[in-house]
Amino acid sequence: MSGRGVPYALDQRVYEIASSATTWTVASMSQQLGAAEAAVEEALARLASVGLVRPAPAAPGGYAAVAPEVALTRLFGQEERQLTQQLAKLAETREAITSVMRDFLDLRTTRRRTLQVEPLPTEGLVAEFLDGAAGLARREAWWMHAGGIPSVEALDEMLLRNLGMLGAGIAVRALFLHRHAGDPVMAGYLRDLVHAGAEVRIATHLPQQMLVVDQDLALVPADPADPGRGAWAVHGTELIPTLRAIHEHCWTLATPFARQADGAAPDTTASPVEDVLVRLLAEGVKDDAIARRLGVSTRTLSRMISALLERLGVQTRFQAALELHRRGRLADPVTTPRAA
Repeated sequence: MSGRGVPYALDQRVYEIASSATTWTVASMSQQLGAAEAAVEEALARLASVGLVRPAPAAPGGYAAVAPEVALTRLFGQEERQLTQQLAKLAETREAITSVMRDFLDLRTTRRRTLQVEPLPTEGLVAEFLDGAAGLARREAWWMHAGGIPSVEALDEMLLRNLGMLGAGIAVRALFLHRHAGDPVMAGYLRDLVHAGAEVRIATHLPQQMLVVDQDLALVPADPADPGRGAWAVHGTELIPTLRAIHEHCWTLATPFARQADGAAPDTTASPVEDVLVRLLAEGVKDDAIARRLGVSTRTLSRMISALLERLGVQTRFQAALELHRRGRLADPVTTPRAA
């Protein structure tokens, strides 16, 4: 039916005449209503669309009126039939979905088991893959770091990736070299990993860089002797067991970093760089200025300070300066630091 207004009023008048008169025609109704025959025919078409009149070729006007309650019953019946058809179609669609999941997903999984190797020739592509792999991990991520000591920026990125996975409940196992653990900045990074819940071990020798994620994803160098040649991303389940076995072998021979860091006697020595660090702290130099002087990030500087305080067995930076002066590492006595 049309909205309220002139057509709505005309529809009502046409229906009243069709219901009360038996010999009406479009022409007579048009004359009685003072409306054009075309307008009357449009009103009859609207009434027919909602079932209030039905075609009746034997009737003079070509239509017969239908009681409103009968029209409503028919409309409800029509709606119910359409709903039944829609439900049947929905059931067919659900059955088709079930069939695809049951009969065809296994075929796709089988294809994915086929080994796929993706070249990552640049550092940017490698970093992009590492970010994606950290997000795809479901249960575990096994790292093997056999190269040189990464830059401060690279360490920060590595820490963020690992903290993100650990926060998501992913078990992280990381292998590093002894020389990594001997670097103050790198050692601070390793302690951060351990404190966050990662398993960290150190080894005398590791064959290559490696990342293994779950049972179907890995990253290996294109050339272990030349990191500049990029890496290969390994997809599928064919090669992963071999890579996991290599990692497991190296893991078994390595030493837990937590045991080495916590079980041995504290190292109370400080490097010349740390002497400078403490001197600047005692003089009240701001952290960001110290970081620039040392060529490290503020986050790395914070790790260096924490590592030094722990090694010296003190609680504050000023106490660290006093302790180093007591041991003869700082020639001049220190005074209370001035305001930064």
